[in-house]
Amino acid sequence: MGLKLIRYLAGALALTASVGAYSAGKLMIVGGALRSDNEDVYRQFIAAIPEDAPDVAIIPAASGRPAHYAKQFATDLAAHGFNGHVHVLPVALRDDRSTPYVDESTWAKGAFDAALPENLNAVGGIWFVGGDQTRITGTMLTDKGEDSPLMTAVRRRLAEGAVVGGTSAGAAIMSDPMIAGGSSLAALTVPPGNEYAGINAQESGQLVLRKGIGFFDAGIVDQHFDRKGRLGRLVRSLESQAPSRRLGFGVDEDTGILVDLGKKEMTVLGAGNLVLIDARQAKFASGKDQFGAQGMTLSVLSRGDRYNYGTHSLSLNGAPTVKNEAFGYVADQGAGMAIPNSRLDHLLGFSLLDNSETAELRRYAFGEDGAGILYRFTQTGNSEGYWRYGSGTKDQYSARDVLFSIEPVSISIER
Repeated sequence: MGLKLIRYLAGALALTASVGAYSAGKLMIVGGALRSDNEDVYRQFIAAIPEDAPDVAIIPAASGRPAHYAKQFATDLAAHGFNGHVHVLPVALRDDRSTPYVDESTWAKGAFDAALPENLNAVGGIWFVGGDQTRITGTMLTDKGEDSPLMTAVRRRLAEGAVVGGTSAGAAIMSDPMIAGGSSLAALTVPPGNEYAGINAQESGQLVLRKGIGFFDAGIVDQHFDRKGRLGRLVRSLESQAPSRRLGFGVDEDTGILVDLGKKEMTVLGAGNLVLIDARQAKFASGKDQFGAQGMTLSVLSRGDRYNYGTHSLSLNGAPTVKNEAFGYVADQGAGMAIPNSRLDHLLGFSLLDNSETAELRRYAFGEDGAGILYRFTQTGNSEGYWRYGSGTKDQYSARDVLFSIEPVSISIER
């Protein structure tokens, strides 16, 4: 495998597909924290690279250590059998001090470079590393949100059948708009804002939406979904969308979603889950100090499950749990670390759909100021659960069409 640092101009390459209109190509959307030993994701990414364009280009714009993480991804690709050339494109905002031979902060205009040593014709795989998603849009788009020459070339290669992937920030940019920052609690108790204060704003504060790249046009993508509890902020992000686009896709860490744009079908890969929020029929209510959403459905897809966003059909693996429940207990309602099954797949599996004595689950989140919200999960006649063993004897659950609502509450805390 060769590792090159090259400079591209692709302004002369015609764009053959408009944003969101791709009928060919694939996406690999990874929820962050991708382990080097995630064979599912790496091998499927490699397999999606067209034979007539065997090279891979890495765009490290999001990272504070661009060269370091580009090299790490190239090393991981090689470990999983990739033997083509890897080209690191000079697009970044931050200098990587571990690479004293190059100042990556000089790459800010790399996507607009007029030199043309090579083009993207031999590149069939393109990868965006993680970090801050606004750095990707800030370097790949103009101040008016128009494509740079390099962005034009990336779109062309995707339309011609390439695979475009990314992790963390590289997943966030897949939709347009994209989520730039905010926590779930603040997103649900404070109105959305316009000011993005930097990468730390991804961990706290009000919801901030920005223009994304828009490779994926079915809805909004969020990442680090399980670990960072981002269910609430993804729902709030859907409020501003047209009803037909009120679909949210929450991707867990170390988990990939392989999207076939021609078939409009996605497959879950790796260790975690894809959480699908269908809010196309939802009713939203928002005031100055509260937010609510009724009539959503929530589905959880695990490894090997598929969703077609053209037909809105799900293909879930495992044995049905409803009317064949393994458990029969009254589940605890409430909030906090003392209540089990905090992950959505565990909550909807163990506590609801595989539990004959519980038809509704209520989970609360609140701050010490008393502002809070209630998540209500209800099993209906349309809800389905599926169970199977994952790795070894690890329980693996999938769920379909659990009725979901978010309701504002006020909590009084006494010490």
